[in-house]
Amino acid sequence: MSLKRRKANNPPTPWTAEDEELLLTFLRDDNSEISFLRQKFPNRTTAGLRTKIRKLRIKHDLFGSSYREEKEQFTLDIARKVKPKSVFDAYAGAGHQTFKWLSFADIVYASEKMPSKLTQFEKTAMINGFQLDDSKDSYWKSFVKGDKQVCFFIGDALDAAVELKANGLKIDLLDLDTCGSTLPLLPTLLLLTKPNHLVITHGEYHSMRFKREDVLRRLLTHKDISQTPFPLEIDDLGKELDKAVKLSALRAHNETADSFWLELGSEKWLGTKRHGMLRRYYSIGKPPATADCINELSQV
Repeated sequence: MSLKRRKANNPPTPWTAEDEELLLTFLRDDNSEISFLRQKFPNRTTAGLRTKIRKLRIKHDLFGSSYREEKEQFTLDIARKVKPKSVFDAYAGAGHQTFKWLSFADIVYASEKMPSKLTQFEKTAMINGFQLDDSKDSYWKSFVKGDKQVCFFIGDALDAAVELKANGLKIDLLDLDTCGSTLPLLPTLLLLTKPNHLVITHGEYHSMRFKREDVLRRLLTHKDISQTPFPLEIDDLGKELDKAVKLSALRAHNETADSFWLELGSEKWLGTKRHGMLRRYYSIGKPPATADCINELSQV
């Protein structure tokens, strides 16, 4: 079966300030069910509503607000367990998890591609008692509090990782916390930072809920790209994502000995399985024999 390309068929309709404020009120009250919002905005398409919801959540720092305390507690549990000295928070956003790592870490390198997030990050830093150090260059913003430091990179996570590699900076823990997928970039980030621990948030569940078969075929590289991943249940996707993460690490280098082998340590559902995301912690080591790794990943 060939896939059909998704495209917009209707001309865009501008949002009025009143409608935007009404939608923002619903989102702040955690009323984000598409069926409910379609009733409130009958002239909007489902795709148009989802696009506007995403923009408003980014602008007003609403992503994951309903389960933020759960996520922060999971972050603290991992930090307490592994006690990393240095952390690379590759998708820092407003910095809610960044400053939790500093409960045990001495320094956190954070990156965020959207310039608008810098203002939110500075606010989070101020709330946590950190002050901006203006002595750093324009690409990195340094925030300090006693002997604790956060270095914030305004740009893509890959560019930030290259900077860390070029400066020979050691990373104990890599945190990949995004609402999308980091699977395609995971091998490169592992090679550049060579961490001992990985914490990853799986936004691929959004693709499953929205029936984005094309996206899942691209991301689940251990499966046949010519075959549909559906039907797919939530628990089944969790197993497939575990395999995808491990295989991505195993394929990081052309030599198995220079790649990585991940062991799942713990996981936490953030929010409900119908709407939330899965956050997992892996310890990172060297792969055993290639055949042993493939045999494990090939098990049904």
